[in-house]
Amino acid sequence: PAAAEMYSLSLHVALPVCGRRVALGAAVCEHLFARGRRRLALLSGGDERAARRAQGFADAAARLGLRPPAVRLGKSPTTHADGRARLAALLADVPDIDAVFCSSDMLALGVLTEARARGIAVPQQLAVVGFGDIDFAETVTPALSTVRIDGTRMGQTAAGWIADRAEG
Repeated sequence: PAAAEMYSLSLHVALPVCGRRVALGAAVCEHLFARGRRRLALLSGGDERAARRAQGFADAAARLGLRPPAVRLGKSPTTHADGRARLAALLADVPDIDAVFCSSDMLALGVLTEARARGIAVPQQLAVVGFGDIDFAETVTPALSTVRIDGTRMGQTAAGWIADRAEG
C-alpha cells in the first residue's frame, strides 16, 4: 500500500481507512444516511485527495438510492469565506439540502457561520461535517462534526510497512 490514512468522526464513529480516500468519502455519506440525512451536498477544494473523497461520497449516495449530491468544487486551500459563499450559492440552487460534507474544517466553519446568519439550525435542519479535526472543532457553537486524521496511527502503520519491506 502506498500511504495510510486513519480517520474517525469526532462523534466517536470509527472509520478506519488505509490508503483509500474514496472509502472515506463513502463512510461519511453512510454516516449521514444512518442519521436520517437524505438530501446531501459536498463542498470541496480542487485537490486530488478531496476529489477522491468526493467521488466516494457520490458513489455511496448512488448505492444508497439517494439523489446525486449537490457538489460545489473550488480552489484549494479553502477558507472560511469560501464556506460562506459556497453555502449561499448552494442554497440558491438546492434549498432543500439537509447535510453538507466539507473538504476542510475551515470550509465547514464558513458553512456554520452562513447557516447561522440565515437562521438555519445546525444540526437540526442542516448537518455539517468537516475534515481535519482542527482545534476549534469542539469549541465552536454548535460543535463541528469532523473527520479526525489519526496521525499517530498513520505513523505507526507507515513505520510497520517500512520495517516489513526492509526485512524482505
